[in-house]
Amino acid sequence: MISATESGGSAADESEMRWLTPCLVVVCFTACMKTVDVSHDIQPSRPNPSKSSEKAGVVCSERLLAGVARASQYRLELGEPLCNALLRTVEGSYRSAQRATKPYAGEFGRVVQFDLQSRSLDIQRRGDGSTRVACSITVVVERYGRDLKRTSRQAVSGNGFVERRDATDAIVREAAETALQQVADNASSLLVAGLDGPRVQASPPSP
Repeated sequence: MISATESGGSAADESEMRWLTPCLVVVCFTACMKTVDVSHDIQPSRPNPSKSSEKAGVVCSERLLAGVARASQYRLELGEPLCNALLRTVEGSYRSAQRATKPYAGEFGRVVQFDLQSRSLDIQRRGDGSTRVACSITVVVERYGRDLKRTSRQAVSGNGFVERRDATDAIVREAAETALQQVADNASSLLVAGLDGPRVQASPPSP
């Protein structure tokens, strides 16, 4: 015969187990994720012949810096690699560029702010043993004048598609870096098209 105390304890144990089960699933899912590192050295593939003569401040939003894409058991931390690539696009379009968190009016001739609008990662196993990975990234580019009044707001995207027989993390890395490269190239074209005022010649590339 089970006493009332024992019965209450059993019910409490069952309730605790029901609470713990989803927590254990989340912990297991997080622990089993494999983080794929991507290059921090991506930059526009074509240098600009001239730059704006102004100094630019570069702001990467908190959402962009925290950007993560997940699929299957793979995880891409996009924040710093994406911000570094975008910083180099501004360096290639303005006399100089510097990252800033909260620029103040008059600190820079121009301020360029980047925000992560969307990102996605898709991994598919094919019947022939190959793996197909698609990665897509869209970034919002906002430009501000010396007085911090916004002058434009546009979006640029990058897409990477890779399919082959190889280690999945290598395919994920290549797809992500392809998308990052496209974002950098498209952001560079966008910034150059919107330049106004005096220009300076770009420095020749280092040998």
